[in-house]
Amino acid sequence: MNHTTSITLLPCGIALLRSFDPSDASSSVVAVFIFRTTVNAIICPLIILLNALVIVAVKTKRQLRTESNMILACLATTDLMVGLVTQPLQIASYSLMIRGETHNSQFCTLTEVSMAVSMTCLSASLFHLFLMTAERYIAIKHPFAYENQVTEVRLMVASGVAWVAGIVLPFHLTGDTNETFELKLEVSMILYILVPAIVYCNVVICKEVRRNEKQIVSNQVSLEAKEKMLKNKKSFYTTLVIILTIFLCFIPTNICLNIIDSFTDRIPNDVRGMVISVVTLLPFLNSLFNLLIYVVRIRYFRVALIQLLLRKNAARAEELESGMFGSRQNRVIVIAEQRKARASQEDEQQENKTLNNEHATEVETQPQAEYQNRELAL
Repeated sequence: MNHTTSITLLPCGIALLRSFDPSDASSSVVAVFIFRTTVNAIICPLIILLNALVIVAVKTKRQLRTESNMILACLATTDLMVGLVTQPLQIASYSLMIRGETHNSQFCTLTEVSMAVSMTCLSASLFHLFLMTAERYIAIKHPFAYENQVTEVRLMVASGVAWVAGIVLPFHLTGDTNETFELKLEVSMILYILVPAIVYCNVVICKEVRRNEKQIVSNQVSLEAKEKMLKNKKSFYTTLVIILTIFLCFIPTNICLNIIDSFTDRIPNDVRGMVISVVTLLPFLNSLFNLLIYVVRIRYFRVALIQLLLRKNAARAEELESGMFGSRQNRVIVIAEQRKARASQEDEQQENKTLNNEHATEVETQPQAEYQNRELAL
């Protein structure tokens, strides 16, 4: 492999890599490529398995079939597509870059398709974030209209529309173009419409949650309304954590790529290649971070995943979840409840045993009593 630093144009129509030739990269750049490929190969099976389990859990477990969890399952489909399609394409593309086979049609096809699929998943994820925010906005700001307006069928239709929009908008990236009108339109729509709408809805929801907290503290609501408010509050914070995590993964990546694209001539070839390889890994890691958020924030997901992975019944899965993830106080409570239930079961068995013994004694003494009565009659 040639380790010179000359710059050669790639035959592919890729804006950020148009002046970077991986076959002329140094050994440090190749090491970064190997690191990127290794990380993708490790997390790809985890993303596929765990996101598939999340979708199956929401589909099959009754306690998880809520509207907010349905949106999480729809978001998990975008992460599943990342693991099934985008990451294998990335692994194949970087493998060709490591071997220096970048001047062929196979590498160009893999890279361009990978970019198109990545943009599709990114757009679909952002649209699903907007759906999650809108669902929480209606649930907390308009709780009475929520039960009639937000249904499982409508959420599935909205998710389908989000996927269609995610597929149509970046469709032009499969062609030999750099900055087209469609790309500028897509970026403008995301930056100036979608993201501000998400931020606005979350600010309104946060104010409403704080107002609900004051009502709970002053005991101005019923017990049923209090439980519903606390449940909505927890769902909102889970959604907020997911949104912040996605923004933290995508916004730094976008900023770095824009800087590299603006100062292409001033940034050394090797530095450009390493930075692009590292920063573009964050969006793929986000597909794994979302799963960790589900597991940490939602107990029912933990129980369902344990039940599906280990093939345990619901009671055993809850016991394992309490032992592995519950706090010490929760574990003590669970153990006490289990001992109480076991003691109650033993008392019931002892009572049944006593009743059986009394019944057997009565059966044995009944013939003797009849015989004595017969003798007295004679």
